[in-house]
Amino acid sequence: MTIDPARALSFGRLAEEYELWRPGYPPDAVDWLVPPGATRVADVGAGTGKLTGSLLDRGLAVDALEPDPGMLAVLRRVHPDAVPHLASAEALPLPERSVDAVLVADAWHWFAHAAAVDEVRRVLRPGGWLGLVWNTPAPVEQWEFELAGIDPDGTAGSELDAPGLPSAPEATASFPWTWEITPDQWCSHLATNSGVAAMPQAERAQHLDAARAVVARVCEATGRSTAPVRHWAVCFRWRPS
Repeated sequence: MTIDPARALSFGRLAEEYELWRPGYPPDAVDWLVPPGATRVADVGAGTGKLTGSLLDRGLAVDALEPDPGMLAVLRRVHPDAVPHLASAEALPLPERSVDAVLVADAWHWFAHAAAVDEVRRVLRPGGWLGLVWNTPAPVEQWEFELAGIDPDGTAGSELDAPGLPSAPEATASFPWTWEITPDQWCSHLATNSGVAAMPQAERAQHLDAARAVVARVCEATGRSTAPVRHWAVCFRWRPS
């Protein structure tokens, strides 16, 4: 797998914006990802803690692991009850058999999968699993397809897979949710996308203006200040054999 360094390293300078404008995950998706009876989990590639907060709310002890210092600094501030680690998925600073689940939210595609899987095997307690989740657009209306096409990372519907696993996931699930957003909110969110952030300034402005126009058109047509953008939280569970 080839990882674009410019995109992989684009998030730290946008950490505050990422925290403000990236959504979290629907409660039923989080519940599905957490093993019954779990007490301690690792949130790997945790970013600013969009999944971390939901895990803490469930009374779990959370090791939050993030390789970007800027992102981790925001996570430390927003979620002081998590145990923060400046670390990558390929070298987890956790003891063997120390967590009930390794959870990854919108980050698995950035990892070197073979090394990450080896670390997952090492730190999981017997019976634990790797849980993956991605938020992805689930367009129904024509304007939603248009909006998803503007986002270079947009994926229509729930047609994602979980690359790099040595065997098929033991379970998959998709959880629908709707995000009510204003034109400016959607553009602020889109600006934290790694593909958009890496664009030349003029091209980035053109993409954001196009996205703003789509949402503004829907708001004007409906007489509302927000537009409902449909999403899926697409989830996978994989358990080492």
